Amino acid sequence: MLRLLSIVLILAPTPAFATDTTETPPADFVPPDVAVGLADTIVADMLTPGGPVAADWQKQGIDLIARISAVPGGLDSNAVVTEPGGNPSVNLYGAGALPMPSDTKSLLDLPGRPMSGDTHWQSVTQLDDELWMRSRTRVTRRENALCGYGWETFTILAVSDAPLFGEPLMLALVHALVAERLGRTQICVIAFEQPDGTLIKRSFLPDGRPLPKMDEQAKPIRIRPLADAAAFLKP
Repeated sequence: MLRLLSIVLILAPTPAFATDTTETPPADFVPPDVAVGLADTIVADMLTPGGPVAADWQKQGIDLIARISAVPGGLDSNAVVTEPGGNPSVNLYGAGALPMPSDTKSLLDLPGRPMSGDTHWQSVTQLDDELWMRSRTRVTRRENALCGYGWETFTILAVSDAPLFGEPLMLALVHALVAERLGRTQICVIAFEQPDGTLIKRSFLPDGRPLPKMDEQAKPIRIRPLADAAAFLKP
């Protein structure tokens, strides 16, 4: 999907707010039609339910928060990271802050808002060879499901030597538009244990309908010490 976006966006106009520092688009900024169309198509696909509601759907899988809490150091000292072979991603459900990916700089900030919920959730994820996403929010536990929407902070980062114009900036804009649209819908996530001991996350609407398109690129994850997180966040 990301490679297809790259090909399409090469010919797209560059947004006027590109700079060498973190920038929030001005209130009167109008995204290019190609970016809006792609974002709308992607979000509609991701939010298409893949089946009916399963009985007691929120009791499926495992209680991820309880599982992390049971590891020495608990939520504050352990993170959930992708297995090798997937785009690097680190998620923290406790206090503290995740490190920045090495050799990156802020490219685009989206306005956030205070969120309610009983559990912190911070995430750093590689989106593309040159782009990363860093976000912070709060989620609410519903049995084994973690449910939330929107974010308190959302930043797209670029590799330091990446050009901050043209294709990379357009890709960042599409990701930002997708995130903004997804943030309007409450989404629940449940972790399922696999035979090899890894976990895999699955997404649901708050009424329990599964969202398989949301999880097409999901990779296995494991609980790791937070102290090791920086090693996973390398371009």
